[in-house]
Amino acid sequence: MKRKLLLCYVIAVSFINTPHSYSCTIFMANDGQNVWIGNNEDEAPDKEYRMWFYPAQNADNGYMIWTELAIGKLFYGLMYMNPQGGLNQYGLFMDYTAIDQIPITKDPKKENRKKQVVTDILKKCKTVDEALRFISKYNLVNLKGAQLFLGDASGNYATVTGGYIIGKTTSNFALTNYSINNGHREACWRRDIADQLLDKKESYGLGNIENILYKTAQKRPSNIITNFSMAVDLKTQKLYMYRKNDFTVKAVISLRQELVKGRHHKELAAYFPENIVPIVNKKYAQKGIDAAIQKYKELRSDTTGKYNFKSKDIITMTIPWIEKGNQKGAIKFLEMLKQYDTTQADLYTWLGVAYRKDNNIAQSDQNFKMALSLNPEDYLANLWARQENGRVTFKMNDFQGAEQVSILGDFTQWKLAAMKKENGLWIYEMVLPKGQYNYKFLVNKEYLADQINLMYTGTGPNIFSKLYVW
Repeated sequence: MKRKLLLCYVIAVSFINTPHSYSCTIFMANDGQNVWIGNNEDEAPDKEYRMWFYPAQNADNGYMIWTELAIGKLFYGLMYMNPQGGLNQYGLFMDYTAIDQIPITKDPKKENRKKQVVTDILKKCKTVDEALRFISKYNLVNLKGAQLFLGDASGNYATVTGGYIIGKTTSNFALTNYSINNGHREACWRRDIADQLLDKKESYGLGNIENILYKTAQKRPSNIITNFSMAVDLKTQKLYMYRKNDFTVKAVISLRQELVKGRHHKELAAYFPENIVPIVNKKYAQKGIDAAIQKYKELRSDTTGKYNFKSKDIITMTIPWIEKGNQKGAIKFLEMLKQYDTTQADLYTWLGVAYRKDNNIAQSDQNFKMALSLNPEDYLANLWARQENGRVTFKMNDFQGAEQVSILGDFTQWKLAAMKKENGLWIYEMVLPKGQYNYKFLVNKEYLADQINLMYTGTGPNIFSKLYVW
């Protein structure tokens, strides 16, 4: 039995010492005074994370790392061995982006290293140059399906794999999910919008970094979404954290202050107020709409700041209800939300959809009118509300960095129809008979659902956005 347990332990440790990552976006914004890192961590929506802090000890630097919480609770305490990224007290930052596997270069004079290098570099190095000297001693034989990005407080950076190392070429830089060896570039809407926004600014503050993070984030209903985002000021070692594409609430982590507390760790979710959607949805499933409304009001009376009421998630919670035919429950809940906030165009748009599905045309028109008065250019409100004589217009302010976007769906017989780009918006217009339609976008070479219209059907690779034409 002991031998079996030992074998299981060895297998687990071997696994978690193999770097792995899903699609992510990392960029450096360097204006000569400020050096920022933006980082979107993109994985399956159910992933959770932990932040680990290690003060300076003997000759080791103080540092922090972030990891998944995975492999079951038995191995939670081992996940520090597989960091997704980290930052040390000198402003040296590291994180991975996934790529297709590449050939590994082996120098017979160097040691083959299977163990991840992030932790040792954070402990021993202050700058990118020092980190590259450390790496030069090894063949990184496991670093073949990801690129390791390193950036420091001076504005230097490098991209490292087991097959190549690419150094700094420009002050600003963005990295996503393809190999950049030998100057290779591929169409990537996330990298391209990051490059465009970085080129437009001469100086960078937190707001600029937040905007780029939001524009490059992967959102629902995709199978891979941005689970958390961070804006990192490398000169002050402060991290501004955001969760699940919600930029209305941020958590500020000062590495300097955390290291004073000694060695410790904390779940990422614990830095943020609790999402109330699972609580309200559970009550709705158990006891119906009236109980869900009552539970929301109870939570709303809490004054401790425990819950997040700024997120739009409580509005989008009702979209599956509408899609599955319970528009009456959605109407009741959304009307109740007006007691607390009358400034959200989305609230009135989805009320308009729910009333229209309930055949209450007058109330539907009234709510659509209110949504458009709050934001005449709102994509969602225009898509659902402005359908005169069956004319539907997609005027989408998403995927703005893409080289090309096509739409396909029931209304194109699932053939690609190119969208036009005008003033940063992707536009497609058509006249359709009344009915229900499924659709998707082809963004460069990637099939994606609509990230703004969260009415959808299906799961996994078979997710399709949904539209009703009145």
